[in-house]
Amino acid sequence: MLRCLLTATCLLTSLQALAPQPATAYSPAVKAFKAGVEFHNRSDYAAAAKAYREALRLDAELVSAAINLAIIHEKWRENETAHKLYNDAVRVAPRSFAARYNRGQFLQKRGRLEAALEDYRVALRISPSETSLYVNVAAIEIRLFETKKDVSLLKSAEQNLLSAERLRSKSPALYFNKARLNELMNHPARARTMYEEAMRHYAPQSAEYKTCAMRADRLSRQLSHN
Repeated sequence: MLRCLLTATCLLTSLQALAPQPATAYSPAVKAFKAGVEFHNRSDYAAAAKAYREALRLDAELVSAAINLAIIHEKWRENETAHKLYNDAVRVAPRSFAARYNRGQFLQKRGRLEAALEDYRVALRISPSETSLYVNVAAIEIRLFETKKDVSLLKSAEQNLLSAERLRSKSPALYFNKARLNELMNHPARARTMYEEAMRHYAPQSAEYKTCAMRADRLSRQLSHN
């Protein structure tokens, strides 16, 4: 089974995780992996990728190396290679939180929402206290509602956002998705309040801040005409 080694629209919460320490901490594969992490943390991606490939050559079941190498290829926009590496990690270690979460994010960003949702749900069973998972699942459910018009998706999204709140999530995406949920449930005043709350957590020059400001302004105009 692959061993994990981590070291350090609707909006999603990002947790692209470099991968936990393995049991055989002094094997040549783990040494290569650790060298890769050091390069990775210094943003020397070419050297990190080379070290991760060496780790996988020495131990083809080192899931952390596969995940971290996938992250680099994704950064380089080599998505086919990244997807294959994420798939390899999940195939060999289907109960790996890092493999499921990172592949879920990869799929979500590329619009493969139902496949991403499946990965996130597995990750939630592994780590039910991970707040970002609840936010990401809710974001997907909201997006799916927009096409499927299945009210149960909104109800599930509402419960997932409540779970994130109970776990004290401070993610801006939590407030954004609460705003979007309230819009879809025809509660414009609540939606505006949530967009304004999200703006408090985004940098003023960010695209997310501008999106929230535009939507809050639109809702203000809508409410003034009611």
